[in-house]
Amino acid sequence: MKDRRDTIGSGRHGHSMPYRKGMAGGRSLCSVTKVVLSLLSLIALAASFDSADGAGARSEHRVYFEGTSYELHVYKIFGRQPGRTMLIIGGIQGDEPGGFLSADLYTDLTLEKGNLIVVPRANFKSIILFQRGVDGDMNRVFNKKEIENDMDRVVEIIKRLMGEADVFLNLHDGWGFHRPVYIDQLRNPKRFGQSIIVDADEFLCNDGTRISLGEMARQVLDRVNRRIGDKRYFMHYFNTKTSDPDTPFSDMKKTATFYALRKYCIPSFGIETSKHLPSLEMKILHHNYAINEFMALFGIVPEQPRILLLRPYLKYAVISVNSEPVVIENGGRLFIEKGDALKVIHVESNYERGISCDILGVGELNDFRKEIKIQNDTKIVFRKDNMKMGSVDVRIRKNGKTKFWVFIVKVNGKMRAVLANEVLSLKEGAELELIETFGDRGGEMDHIINFKGFIPPGVTRNTGDDRGVKILIHRKNFIKRYSRDGRGEVYPVIAGETTDEKARFWVRIVPG
Repeated sequence: MKDRRDTIGSGRHGHSMPYRKGMAGGRSLCSVTKVVLSLLSLIALAASFDSADGAGARSEHRVYFEGTSYELHVYKIFGRQPGRTMLIIGGIQGDEPGGFLSADLYTDLTLEKGNLIVVPRANFKSIILFQRGVDGDMNRVFNKKEIENDMDRVVEIIKRLMGEADVFLNLHDGWGFHRPVYIDQLRNPKRFGQSIIVDADEFLCNDGTRISLGEMARQVLDRVNRRIGDKRYFMHYFNTKTSDPDTPFSDMKKTATFYALRKYCIPSFGIETSKHLPSLEMKILHHNYAINEFMALFGIVPEQPRILLLRPYLKYAVISVNSEPVVIENGGRLFIEKGDALKVIHVESNYERGISCDILGVGELNDFRKEIKIQNDTKIVFRKDNMKMGSVDVRIRKNGKTKFWVFIVKVNGKMRAVLANEVLSLKEGAELELIETFGDRGGEMDHIINFKGFIPPGVTRNTGDDRGVKILIHRKNFIKRYSRDGRGEVYPVIAGETTDEKARFWVRIVPG
């Protein structure tokens, strides 16, 4: 992807870029190739290729460590015209959603000119748990030489991607508001929030190249703050002087930006919004402002992404039981035999990225697409990043080997059979009568059937058995809190006592 050159050229506004190559020239293509081949021999990689529109425009999506807690998605977007390549990393620390959600918006861009490499969720395990670093701070291990754990393997991939880039942006949400002089505890020179961070005002590479990081950052800051408008939330220039012996920020020597600057001689910047901004949308917006201005500075011409933060929710999951797929809606219950092998093979949600599932008590933090034998009752929790968006109960069948349950019902007087876990959609005004239920072992027909949230009219003592009662389907006839997610749309119909549930199906109420 990288287009090697002696000078970077001009940005959108016609300014000559403050990046001057020395006599030594660029890195050896041969040495880079050896490193890449060496890494690829160690890393198992699943790759998919997305075709593109327009001459020269295309994208690649590669997945590393698929199905693990450190699953890593890398997106490469190639412009219709050649140009500089920008690497954008989000989520290197898991409790900084402004960064990883902003990076996520850039994975779907098409580019007129230049290229992007986007890693929205560098530290997926920490994002799921919404912690800075579950296995240590990923942004403090780039100086390590040994590969000791899964987190280190992710870092090695990020290092390789740096070698393909002309500029590197590392997205963070920091504490407080950086200010050049002390104002108060939240606004002072040691706070990282609302800043663009550089390791030096001007950096001298080993080959003689001088990179004026300060000049680039100030150009971007000027334009970003015009967009922000409110001085309370302006971003400020922050030089950590990482190479100075007396720097108070010596830990920065271990960071991704300093590694990329020193190892690959590319302009590298930390972009920090503040954890104390009024909203998550504002954090994302400020990240977008900075990314867009850096793209303009390096001549990368995009289509702008939009901010659209919908609350994540699970629609349904496809779960294989001993290789037989079953569709279970959010809040559903899956009955299996002890020792059955489960695998979540598909998650249908209103989001495509940042999805994980955890089969509690077994497996790992991320059990998506893993086959796991289940010995006890459990629950599958589905998340988008760190936010729980749904769950499915998994129950071991007791007292025998009943595999299938059938409910016999009447809808508007016509007999129907409904399978366990099925969703029966009924229009408002329809009439439902619950007749009986049975399992495939036979002799199991005398179970009560309870439409949760329904109380027959005129009943003073509710037994919970709704068999033989004509139930008029109107939202007003049901107690909303018994519905799934409390929305008053989908209600469970359960066979058996509350303490010994045999099976259930769902009634969805749709407009008449």
